[in-house]
Amino acid sequence: MAVNLYKNHLVIYLEDQPYRGIVNGIKTLPNVNDTVIDSRPPCGGWGKVFAELESNLRLLNARPEMHALLLMDFDNVFAKRRSKFDELLKEQDCKDRVFLLGVDDKESEDLKASMNQSNNEAVGKDLLRHCPDEQTDAWRNPHLHCNSNEIKRMQAAGMFVWLFA
Repeated sequence: MAVNLYKNHLVIYLEDQPYRGIVNGIKTLPNVNDTVIDSRPPCGGWGKVFAELESNLRLLNARPEMHALLLMDFDNVFAKRRSKFDELLKEQDCKDRVFLLGVDDKESEDLKASMNQSNNEAVGKDLLRHCPDEQTDAWRNPHLHCNSNEIKRMQAAGMFVWLFA
């Protein structure tokens, strides 16, 4: 089912297939409003995720109901990826509706292993099982510490009101 473009919705740009599994796990949770999530096909690399964002900035700026989330590996260079993200959005009206989350390691698969999960869907479920009321212990994972400010920014933007049932 397609999202309603005239209501708040979230478009997710994924680096690769493991992130697809994480999002699929999230969408199965009863506390997640999956009708507002438009998960795009994996882009095939973090650079392509940024390129996808760049090609959709005009649309994002024109639609105040549209929010975007970029999911990518930070490859132990989070500050560089964050800097590129900030530079892309510097002059954009949509900058308060676009977010960047990811795993600060070489591969998202490293997160699955460190969480002792057999598949990425289980990782997604673990991460958002108790949201929006509280964050699970999974967020304390060293590979995810870099996301804490961005999650606070998402919450401050009011996303949790319509993203969670």
